[in-house]
Amino acid sequence: CGDDCPVENLSWHESAAYANAVSNAAGLASCYTCTGSGASVTCDTSVSPYTCEGYRLLTEAEWEAAARCGTDFTYAGSNTIGDVAWYVDNSGSRTHTVAGKDRNACGLYDMTGNVWEWNGDWDAAYGGAATDPTGAASGYSRVFRGGSWDFDARYTRVAFRNSVDPTARIGRLGVRLARTAR
Repeated sequence: CGDDCPVENLSWHESAAYANAVSNAAGLASCYTCTGSGASVTCDTSVSPYTCEGYRLLTEAEWEAAARCGTDFTYAGSNTIGDVAWYVDNSGSRTHTVAGKDRNACGLYDMTGNVWEWNGDWDAAYGGAATDPTGAASGYSRVFRGGSWDFDARYTRVAFRNSVDPTARIGRLGVRLARTAR
């Protein structure tokens, strides 16, 4: 797809290591403890995501809040999927450059469609009243959200969630980094 396309085809561990590298380059503390390198890297969350000053994967709750941005749209920024997402019916079976569709109310592009996005959380029951939840302390699979270019509309809904083994590398699964506002 090119230099202006989302990063994809990396494991959760590689995503965490990438977040550490971006943090280190900016002179910020790392949010993950990693060993190994490349496809053999293994990472764990080293601090609470909300206390880490560096770049990190969004918690599942943060991802959904960013996608919704105070609205109740079905997709991130619209109830009309084609306005905001590359998905199976309009993608031409490929990843697209970022910001090719409308942004949501927070100014974020591609929260719906194009590529799924790893979240920092382990897969566990989600929902209920909580302030800044961080997900389960451990688990078997890591959450990803947002849908992708090769899935139909029901999988790109803001409320849809999925998970997979954190070592999985999937061509339509990418990363979005965040920092906690100070």
